[in-house]
Amino acid sequence: MVLSASTTAPLLPRPHGVDVVLLDLELNGELVLGEVAALSDAGHRVVVFSAHGGPAVVSQALENGACAYLTKDEAREHCIDTLVAVATDRPYVTRSLAGGMLADPRLSGREREALLLWFQGMDMAAVARRMTKTDGSGEAITKDTVKQYIDRARVKYARAGRQVASRFALLARAIEDGLIRPEDVGGYRSSASQ
Repeated sequence: MVLSASTTAPLLPRPHGVDVVLLDLELNGELVLGEVAALSDAGHRVVVFSAHGGPAVVSQALENGACAYLTKDEAREHCIDTLVAVATDRPYVTRSLAGGMLADPRLSGREREALLLWFQGMDMAAVARRMTKTDGSGEAITKDTVKQYIDRARVKYARAGRQVASRFALLARAIEDGLIRPEDVGGYRSSASQ
């Protein structure tokens, strides 16, 4: 389904068949960061498309629930890949999404490892299996433990004054802080797809 509109009203409540909303952050001459939250709260996966690429605007869009952020300069190279990734609940990182932030929470090696595997598209059970294999201790790591690692990372960001509302926002923060490299994300393929 393709819909073009000068407001977000036709998308609220969420119409059937919409996989991703590509939202220009400036509608009718105004920044519509609040609309990102409204669309996200309605269950939409939102990709923000904007001429504004400053870290504060990108950060606010992500905190309001955007799954990805494209500047108009990045659109030609990244738009289709970003839309496909977001439609399938996978992260896609552009320069604007990986812009700098100030606070730098300290994550443990296990928290960082769990985040990296989770950002590669694995569910928590798959992350647990992979971490158990690489652990070497013989003790099984459960998906509850993986969830604890991810929750701890979120708490550390919140304590640093940089709350994350979604998986995509957490990924952006981790890349911004150099905890995860963009090229390390996206390498996972399930055994069923190999």
